[in-house]
Amino acid sequence: MVFTNFDQLIEKVKGYPARKRMAVAAAGDEHTLQAVMHARKEGIVDPLLVGDKAEIDRILGEMGETVAPEHIFDYPDVKEAAEYAVHLVREGEADFLMKGRLDTAVILKAVVNKEHGLGQGRTMSHFTMFEIPTYHKILVPVDGGMVTYPTLEQKKEQIRLITEILHKMGYGEDIKVGVLCAAENVSPKI
Repeated sequence: MVFTNFDQLIEKVKGYPARKRMAVAAAGDEHTLQAVMHARKEGIVDPLLVGDKAEIDRILGEMGETVAPEHIFDYPDVKEAAEYAVHLVREGEADFLMKGRLDTAVILKAVVNKEHGLGQGRTMSHFTMFEIPTYHKILVPVDGGMVTYPTLEQKKEQIRLITEILHKMGYGEDIKVGVLCAAENVSPKI
């Protein structure tokens, strides 16, 4: 199967036997919490919110939403929020991580921390998914800046990793890979 839009992907995820637990780093943001509550209503996730508890509670109250107090972790400092959200994933208390309102560099620093991060001795990468209305399927750019000078072996590992993930999501053997630089700005360093 190839997903052509997010609705298909959402229906696939809704069919899973259990909701996934999502640790949200720096969750005290209206747009972040709107997305999280939408995913919860769709039956996709059970959120674990990490950030400024007072701000999270305020925004949830304005939205008419509630989250169990034991699922809100008070870490007002965004660096500490990122570290604790990563801790929840590393310890198996959450299945995956979502970035709230904090710089990407802050959350990635927590993710790649050699002592407390999510590394398993393999090349680490990340991916996003884009639905482009004028294109016939979802695009999945991989690694927008974690490995800025990848070796050939690291590139192979990134391709192997994303194809494994896409297969687990339900894609067949017809995955097409194109190697390019997906940075926002031209940089001779990348």
